[in-house]
Amino acid sequence: MHPDGFGWIWVASGLKDGPLPTQYEPLETPVKNSMYPSHLNNPAADKKDRAGNRYAKLADPAYPYVLTTYRLTEHHTAGGMSRYLSHLAELQPELFCELSTELAAELGVVHGAYVTVSTPRGVIEARAQVTTRMKPLQVNGRTVHQVGLPYHWGYKGLVKGDVVNDLVAISEEPNVRIMEAKALLCNVAPGRRPRARHDSAKADKLGDRGSLTAAIPDSSR
Repeated sequence: MHPDGFGWIWVASGLKDGPLPTQYEPLETPVKNSMYPSHLNNPAADKKDRAGNRYAKLADPAYPYVLTTYRLTEHHTAGGMSRYLSHLAELQPELFCELSTELAAELGVVHGAYVTVSTPRGVIEARAQVTTRMKPLQVNGRTVHQVGLPYHWGYKGLVKGDVVNDLVAISEEPNVRIMEAKALLCNVAPGRRPRARHDSAKADKLGDRGSLTAAIPDSSR
């Protein structure tokens, strides 16, 4: 937006990755950048790549699924406020993971069972919400599954759950310095997470196998 009240597609100054909008893949992605093969993701982004904030590789077999996080209507704020309100907590009582019927069948997961979700940065558990709302994508001739997690739960409140932001990389895009929480890579497996959630060594071991075979079986099924 400029002083004349209009948004311009050409930004002569002020945009740190301008002057024109372009196509970059997220910092974690299962596919190459078809439009600009020599530039996978935004070279001006600050990845803050370090121990404890590692990234999955391009098309990483240990983290084969696309993960997005989002807000819920019932927890319209950050969750720290809304999950303390009894009416809202009753409407959204537990953390869930949305996954397609196709991915659920592939993983042997049934609706309402526990699943473990992992990235190179963390491991959480959630109830499976098997839904037709999530659709597998066909990208460059192969199937790419996507899963969704709301991020409103935490260790305190009337309803509690694992912290979804534990999965997200700490990064900054070059203009407003916001982390990339809407597109990353993950792994999903049936069962509950290992109890040592913050044990990075165990997370490494799980990721190296390409499947969370050490996840605790779900006795609720």
